[in-house]
Amino acid sequence: MNTKTALSGLLAIQLIIIAGLWWYAQNQSNSNLPQALLDIHWENVDKVTITSETGTVSLGQGQGQGQGQSKSKSKSKDDGEWQLLGDGLLAQSDKVNALLEKLEQLRVKWPVATNQTSHSRFEVDQKNAQRRIAIHSGENLLGEILIGSSPGLKQIHIRKAGSDQVYVVELELADIPPKTTDWLDRSLLAANNVGRIEGADFVLVKSGESWQLSHKSPSILKNQANPVTENQQEIENLLSSLKKLRVTGLVKDKPDLAEGHAVKLDVISGDNRWRYTFHENNGQHFVQRNDRDTLFTFAKSDYEEIAQSSQLIVDS
Repeated sequence: MNTKTALSGLLAIQLIIIAGLWWYAQNQSNSNLPQALLDIHWENVDKVTITSETGTVSLGQGQGQGQGQSKSKSKSKDDGEWQLLGDGLLAQSDKVNALLEKLEQLRVKWPVATNQTSHSRFEVDQKNAQRRIAIHSGENLLGEILIGSSPGLKQIHIRKAGSDQVYVVELELADIPPKTTDWLDRSLLAANNVGRIEGADFVLVKSGESWQLSHKSPSILKNQANPVTENQQEIENLLSSLKKLRVTGLVKDKPDLAEGHAVKLDVISGDNRWRYTFHENNGQHFVQRNDRDTLFTFAKSDYEEIAQSSQLIVDS
């Protein structure tokens, strides 16, 4: 009886040891696997700020999805429009979403440094960081990372705020541009599905699949017998210019445009009625639309195409 009891005890001890070794091996195996740098609920992210030596860019998701609402990841990333907070202008949503995807996929394993004294050397301290990215859900800060120097091609040093551990990850500073204009949706003034354009000397109206062109006194249309056919190329150029219109930047300090030349067009697109003003002033070219207070810069070639098309439609 004693022998059986002793053997049972030994067997129990062996089983405990085996279980302990298995648990330890599993734990060690899991600890060696790459871990997500930021363990957050990415589907709730609706605000990102990027801070660098040039300032701070604040990006927020549009009104389509309110703060605190439950939303799926696919809806957040595919359907939510991002805006430049403060300017109220559309951002490049696909570019913001691409950055969030890359941050979500960051995996780290072994740190290259674990003490605070190394932060300045790798440029991941608060003072010298190349970029500081804060990720929010509403007013709640979900995570913050500091991005520093690059040890090699497509690699950067990175540190999570509040942690001393520094890692090397696959990421580029080019993925995180520091200027507002780098994130601006440059097509935000483009006009698609135009139904009517009124210039200083003409009115162009779409009727079904065709266009009707009429003049405004004192100017006359070229070849009044068949003005649409005669002006077909100019009409196509004007419609194309509005459709592909791209801005190149924001103007913070507005110049005096009174002395320059301006082309004004009233455009109807669906339910939208816009007044475009295209300026040429001292070799620079600006565009403004009446639904926004912002003055934008745009290309000289675009200005010339719009000015030329609208002038060729009529003979003074």
